[in-house]
Amino acid sequence: MRRNVLALRKKLSATEVESSSKKIINSLISLDIFKNSNTVALYIPIKNEVDLTALLSEKGKRFFFPRVENGTKKLSFYEASSLDDFEKGSFNIPEPKTTLNKIDIENIDLFLVPGVAFSEKCERIGYGGGFYDTTLKYKNKNAQTLGVAFDFQIVESGFSEPFDERLDAVATDERIIINN
Repeated sequence: MRRNVLALRKKLSATEVESSSKKIINSLISLDIFKNSNTVALYIPIKNEVDLTALLSEKGKRFFFPRVENGTKKLSFYEASSLDDFEKGSFNIPEPKTTLNKIDIENIDLFLVPGVAFSEKCERIGYGGGFYDTTLKYKNKNAQTLGVAFDFQIVESGFSEPFDERLDAVATDERIIINN
């Protein structure tokens, strides 16, 4: 399943990624969970992921990006306000510089979570490293988790493992799915 969805996402043109990402951003900024969040965890997109970096221009929000803690499966989050705040990190993925302001994970209000595939039950398949599953176990119990994906990344449910963290919702370019 992971391979099939990644192959579909790889076929997207830059224009398609940009257009669909804008739709998702417009949906996100209208949601109460986004409006009511002061501290938001984002990510730098890779491999044609939904690009949410335009959110950096949203006023009244502080944005934090993940960095792999060396030798662990855990992510730390650092405040960034510009793409200049990044350097090549683990797995050649851009990560925030360690000179930036680090936040305790319990102080993040909303996690916008990338993934390879999601289900209508808000299950998530990542790249297989378990970084988000490991990290989200430590979030504040009131923090919200929202997956972001293109609608074709929504797949049949039933694939999650006991250690997988289920999300509160998933936003696509076509709909918002809420975990009941």
